[in-house]
Amino acid sequence: MILISLGVCRFCLQWSSVLYNFCSYFNPDDELWYIGIIWEFTNTLTFWLTSLLAVVYCVKVSSFTYAIFLWLRWRILRLIPQLLLGSLMISCVTIIVSAIRHHLKSQLISMMQLPGNNTETETLKTFLEKYYTHQHLAMLFIPFLLFLTSTILLIASLSQHLRQIRHHNA
Repeated sequence: MILISLGVCRFCLQWSSVLYNFCSYFNPDDELWYIGIIWEFTNTLTFWLTSLLAVVYCVKVSSFTYAIFLWLRWRILRLIPQLLLGSLMISCVTIIVSAIRHHLKSQLISMMQLPGNNTETETLKTFLEKYYTHQHLAMLFIPFLLFLTSTILLIASLSQHLRQIRHHNA
């Protein structure tokens, strides 16, 4: 299920990139924010699905005998549908935040064209930059940490297994 979901997501990610490039080539002045939102959704979903695949692979393949690994190994196959749904929900939150960001950005552009006090414009611009940057980092940094941790644990487990084999053969 994870591999099929990841494959479909990567396919949609590639098509949204191709569609954005194609549309921006023929109509460079047009607002293509909706394609950017689709790309951001599929990109975030790809990150989460990749980290989910790494975690499942680590739990199923590793030879650790800690209680948490034994419990996860026993429960992981039943948790996959909920984990897939969670990844989809997190990506949907990304769409909502991205749409709000686009709306605020369009308001900011229209406010910058008006004469007068720029205090509100600067406040909105600062909020938009800080909030969106933190949200985007959180949405991509958490799956990266999960992927990195799973990969390091898997490498540690495989090196432990190699030491056991060498010790047994000696």
